[in-house]
Amino acid sequence: MQIACLLMMDYGTGTGNIAFRLAPKVKRIIGVDSAKGMLEVLKEKLITEGVSTIEPLEWSIGQDISNLPRFDAIVSSMTLHHVRDTAAAAKTFHKLLLPGGRIAMADLDPDNGEFHEAPGIAEHDGIDRKDLQRAFETAGFDSIRFSEAATIHKTSSRTGKPRDFTIFLMTAVRR
Repeated sequence: MQIACLLMMDYGTGTGNIAFRLAPKVKRIIGVDSAKGMLEVLKEKLITEGVSTIEPLEWSIGQDISNLPRFDAIVSSMTLHHVRDTAAAAKTFHKLLLPGGRIAMADLDPDNGEFHEAPGIAEHDGIDRKDLQRAFETAGFDSIRFSEAATIHKTSSRTGKPRDFTIFLMTAVRR
């Protein structure tokens, strides 16, 4: 399916795994990340793969948005639990989206701090869905929906025993 004239942000793009999957379906993606090293890898991949529809950008929540375009859609995968103020993030995403724009975010359900191997990597031990829904409603989003997107089976960083970590998908529409 081709989605004509769609400008999308991949927030927390890293090395562009999600952006590369979506690139054939959209006109242009801006892959945003605060990690310079990840963006360097993304730039190399873009050259190697000959992809010109993905534009890497070093940026993070809390920085100036006046030079950023307004987007038809924002996607993010496993990034929000690294953002300190999720309510501020929701407000920023609202400002960055055009009216009627859509957001889709996959992230970690609460995990008691067991998902990441080193302490302090994440700002949150997963994201509480009700808190996230409240933040996005307050920011001006409607049609907020949650579903279970995936389960990751890995060793707990606290107990050393294998366990399942659930990943949710939240979708919403900007008012």
